[in-house]
Amino acid sequence: MKTSNHKNTITLKTFAGLFALALFLGCGKPSEEKSTQTNAPAAQAAALAAVPAAAPAAAVEAAPAAEAPKLAPGMVRYEALPTGSYSKIEGDSTLHEWKMESKILGGSIEADEKFPESALADAKAAKPVVYSFMPVKSFKSGTKKMDDVMQDSMNATAHPKIEYRLIELKPKSPAGTTGATQFEAIGSLTISGVTITNTMPVTIEKKDGKLKVNGSTPLKLSDFNVTIKLTGIASLMNLKVKDDLKITFEWALAPKAN
Repeated sequence: MKTSNHKNTITLKTFAGLFALALFLGCGKPSEEKSTQTNAPAAQAAALAAVPAAAPAAAVEAAPAAEAPKLAPGMVRYEALPTGSYSKIEGDSTLHEWKMESKILGGSIEADEKFPESALADAKAAKPVVYSFMPVKSFKSGTKKMDDVMQDSMNATAHPKIEYRLIELKPKSPAGTTGATQFEAIGSLTISGVTITNTMPVTIEKKDGKLKVNGSTPLKLSDFNVTIKLTGIASLMNLKVKDDLKITFEWALAPKAN
């Protein structure tokens, strides 16, 4: 009987350790539970505005308002909407899969007024000026401890944004296609201060004058010199976060009013 009790004690301790680890990482297979992030348009608009470095108040008061660069005739500037966008980072570990989500995706697209259809046949139209960013701290897993670990591993203080700049679009839909048009997007992707050239499939659709861009791409943490710094129970149990990631996004933009 003493041997049986001893085995039961070991089993209970092992289970308790795994349960604590699950709580630590917010583990468990990704579910469809509601995100803990706010959906308030005002809050998301404020977050978008807060990411770029702000000028000191005195400088803002003293300097005249800067004029936005004028666009060439026939060109349109689309800016990210405060709502309607999302991005998701998915990964895996030696225990199970994990994910983090954000509803903030900022930036802009400068393209001709017939974009994206024009980019299917016109090489110049296939090189719109595109810049987008996702605040690292806007990604949430549902568990604060995991959020803190990821932000620390990605050095979010020194590199607060994941940034993307388009180089060119390569058409995948036939010329003349309307509605959702398909392209291969080639661009520079910067994470944690490291920039790589990335190629991914995207779909661009214009509806009621607004743009919606959808895309997904596999990545590797090692491409950006990111190492997940696990501590506590996770470290003691030698838990490993796998190198492969996947980023999925939907980006909503509207033309800037003149």
